[in-house]
Amino acid sequence: MVLRARWLTLGLVVPAALAAQQPAAAPAAAPDTTPHKPARLFRSKEPLVMWLQADFKTVFKDRDTTSKKSYAATLRYLGEKGDTVSFPVQLSTRGHYRLKPSTCSFPPLKVRFDKEKTKGTLFGGEGSLKLSDHCQSSERYAQDVYVEYAIYGMYNVLTPFSLKARLASVTWTDPADPKFTITRPAFWLQDESDLAKELKGKVVMQKGGHAEEMDPKQMAITDVFQYFVANTDYSLSYLHNYRIIVTDTSMAYFPMAYDFDLTGLVDPPYGVVDYRLPIKRVTDRLYRGGCHPPDLLAEVVALFKAKRDAMYGVLRDIKDLQPARLKEATDFLDEFYKQLNDAGAIKREFRRVCNN
Repeated sequence: MVLRARWLTLGLVVPAALAAQQPAAAPAAAPDTTPHKPARLFRSKEPLVMWLQADFKTVFKDRDTTSKKSYAATLRYLGEKGDTVSFPVQLSTRGHYRLKPSTCSFPPLKVRFDKEKTKGTLFGGEGSLKLSDHCQSSERYAQDVYVEYAIYGMYNVLTPFSLKARLASVTWTDPADPKFTITRPAFWLQDESDLAKELKGKVVMQKGGHAEEMDPKQMAITDVFQYFVANTDYSLSYLHNYRIIVTDTSMAYFPMAYDFDLTGLVDPPYGVVDYRLPIKRVTDRLYRGGCHPPDLLAEVVALFKAKRDAMYGVLRDIKDLQPARLKEATDFLDEFYKQLNDAGAIKREFRRVCNN
């Protein structure tokens, strides 16, 4: 039990600073009733066919986590009317574990846009977006992209406080190396500030928050969701793979998780578990959430049961997800639902932390 207390502390219990960041009282203003749609790119679930051209030999040499360098590229995509739209962009590598050349030959990218050149396109209004790619060229890695993309869709089913993703089929080309050309899946991830605008709120980049300071239901949904997909690679206190949103209509803080490549559901070949955790594999589920009241936990369990078909449907709707990979993913999720139908298992997994 000592070890359990240690890893729970690493994830959640760090001296709070959010309370001190509460905005000073201001004259009451009329609520914002203007509907905010997501950026145009994220209004469709249809996979985007696109091409990305750059000197990738140079781009992919940049593996410095502190690098500020960006590299010229051209993005081209197939428009809704069958036309081709093209414009220049800037690329930069990002990430930590996947940025290591020993992990991924294709590191994750951030793509920066010139708003003047993207007016009237699917990317109009975007400043920059994250592009999650296939890491390595084998088919297993391509299938992992589909599963991670689906995790965002499943999170969307449960709560609006979740980033949208847009699947894409990307053909990578390098003018200096014709043999480099390869087509693999990737997905664009919604900008967190754009999501906050949709929700009539803002992102709070203040570390040190407690789970107890968050909106209780959103925190409970996210805690159980992390267990659902078998994710342990996060820390709310340090904003590691978490963001916090506060809305104009509520003083509550809403936690939002992201970055799910190291989950048991994806189970990537490079997956490793933090040595401080009492599990050995990413496919081992470990509840790292907080203690939630029985009535709230029962409400969240009921939500997961009610949304089961819709969440499984997100996986089934990916036409290029291979049948064997689909079965692997649904079998993994079936194990979670077996636990939800066992009151004893729910108490053991989700209420055990209440005794610490």
